Amino acid sequence: MNGDTHRIRRSFVIPLTAVLILIIGLLALSFLAGTPTERVFLALVLIPLALVWSESLSRRVSIGADGITLRKFLRPKTLRWEDITHVGCLVLRKKVYLLLTTGRGFHILSNEYERFADLARGIATHLDREKIEAEVLQQAENPTRNPANIAAAWVAAAVLAVLVYLKLFPA
Repeated sequence: MNGDTHRIRRSFVIPLTAVLILIIGLLALSFLAGTPTERVFLALVLIPLALVWSESLSRRVSIGADGITLRKFLRPKTLRWEDITHVGCLVLRKKVYLLLTTGRGFHILSNEYERFADLARGIATHLDREKIEAEVLQQAENPTRNPANIAAAWVAAAVLAVLVYLKLFPA
């Protein structure tokens, strides 16, 4: 299905990648000069972080003439336009979720995707108006921005960079 493809925003993936690299660096440094507790803790942090990172890199939403394809880590799913019975919108503070309902369940898209307004607009243009909540159309025209996750990832990267520096150059 060819069409408009949306990924998780690079402005989130880049600092998340930096955090992952810094955690791996700290783990490597802990094997040179660290405690077993430190190694276990960093390994326990690394595992879910690596999963979130790989999921963030692999997520894609493609809008085509026949339907919408949702690609998650090892789980592609194609929905035909006629199978979508309702498109709802849930706004929680600065986080927005589009809810695509089908006869077999529902699928959720968040405003972490790049060009979220184009994504909402693309979905809305392929469906009948009565299937779409007014809030979806509002998000297509004036999307809610959520910079909190990006800021948190950059803060985490900065803190980890300081920890790596302190590990490399102890006082």
